[in-house]
Amino acid sequence: MEPKKSKKGVKLGIGIILGMIVGYLTSNMQLWFVLGIAIGAALEYVTQKKES
Repeated sequence: MEPKKSKKGVKLGIGIILGMIVGYLTSNMQLWFVLGIAIGAALEYVTQKKES
């Protein structure tokens, strides 16, 4: 049996990247950067809750 590799933070990273892209396209980086962090953190939280 092989140990599982931890993929913690992947969804948070994806949220930040998507927030940066949308922020660049809308010329509102500050708002979308924060929203990307919030969305990514929410996805991490939901995934963690489902696993336990």
